Amino acid sequence: MIAAFVRFDLMSWFLRRQALLVLAFVVLIGVLLPVPGMAIMTAALATSLMISTPFLGDERGRLDVLYGVLPISRSTVVVGRVLSIVVYYLAAAALATAVTLVMATVRGSVLDAGLLLTVHAAAFAFVGVTAVLQFPVFFRIGYTRGRLMSYAPALVTVGVLWLLQATESTDAVASAAAGISPPVVVGGCVALGVVGLIVAAAVSSRLYRTREI
Repeated sequence: MIAAFVRFDLMSWFLRRQALLVLAFVVLIGVLLPVPGMAIMTAALATSLMISTPFLGDERGRLDVLYGVLPISRSTVVVGRVLSIVVYYLAAAALATAVTLVMATVRGSVLDAGLLLTVHAAAFAFVGVTAVLQFPVFFRIGYTRGRLMSYAPALVTVGVLWLLQATESTDAVASAAAGISPPVVVGGCVALGVVGLIVAAAVSSRLYRTREI
């Protein structure tokens, strides 16, 4: 049942203009900015901006009412929605990786496979954290009242980067991160991403069951 809902959910928004334009933006970043891994992190940021899109489609098409009368549990809807966003992220990350490899070949530069793996892990962790921030809000109050939450992860990220720069802590953070072995960083980031998605689904399921549709 969950797999069927994931297919239905993806069909309702994945191939629409907004989702495709965001993927095109990921490609554009990979082409214009030669920094290795930039496109991959952009894919994660783009995914955080896309989390609200299915909820907007629910309200416009009254799909949330349909979910209430179909013989599916609300937990199925929540888990299916989370998985559909993960599918979108994987597509964006794969596209970003392909663009990164192509541009590296064009420029004649050599990519560090370990660096790309670390960036992918960090991007996945970012998706997990944004899922915890956004999914419970949208499942509880919907898109209309919670739409500003779409921009929260991006704004928080920009704010943290600005704070690090303003306090001249960038080098200190970079030095501290350099002292951690790559396997630990990758493993920790992947674990954070997985835990984030699980917590997002669990909390959202509980909140969604109490919501009147």
